[in-house]
Amino acid sequence: MTPICRFFTLVSLWLMVGASLTRAEIPVIMIDPGHGGKSQAGTLEMRSNSSPNNATTPGGIKEKDLTLEFSLFLKEVILSESGRIGFPIGVLLTRESDVNVDFIQRAALCNRPDTACVVSIHFNAGGGKNALGSLALISAESRNPQFALDREFGGGLAAACSEGVRNFLPDSKSRGVITDGHLHGGLGSNFFFQLARQPRLKGVPKCFLEVEFIDNPAVEKALLKVDREAKFRTVALPIAAYLLDYVGKRKTGPQD
Repeated sequence: MTPICRFFTLVSLWLMVGASLTRAEIPVIMIDPGHGGKSQAGTLEMRSNSSPNNATTPGGIKEKDLTLEFSLFLKEVILSESGRIGFPIGVLLTRESDVNVDFIQRAALCNRPDTACVVSIHFNAGGGKNALGSLALISAESRNPQFALDREFGGGLAAACSEGVRNFLPDSKSRGVITDGHLHGGLGSNFFFQLARQPRLKGVPKCFLEVEFIDNPAVEKALLKVDREAKFRTVALPIAAYLLDYVGKRKTGPQD
């Protein structure tokens, strides 16, 4: 099956599942494993271009592989811990294999009536050889009518991620929330651009989560070299707890 056929099959299946649900019944956490595949997907002209990979560790581990691996473990941990909130919850990924999906398609997959939040998983680079820390990236205030919502959501997510990372890198910390104003000459993230055009995602918090700076040799040694599965599950635990608590509060509290 070609990537295009696989995409439309996924969309059809997800729409059939979602058609009988509302956000008040079974909330769905959408996880987007950043990048993927071997070539760019989408175009700059359409603001849909997703690069296959950005960051790489000193030892050659690619961000695209880490984002998928971590996202799959995060999904498992969320589902295994979901009993804490007392109602069913769903978790869906925008990709589950080494393929690159353009941002129009990723945004369309997120555009469900039951989507509770959207988290795009990434690993950072370029902060200097000793850079450490987890951070969230959100759409800039000038083009984001729900800036306060996204900032609160992203800040809590970065803090939760940092809590997990510090088990292996005690000097790491949460870098909080930054905006996408520096991307694409000030135009911002193309993924946020496409998500903002999805009618069912108004009032749904959205952010990128940058887990750590993988071009730092200390991060690669402590977090990625040995027992990565166990370490990723440990990092995922506080993130899953935060997401479950967040979705639980939104479901039982006043709705947007």
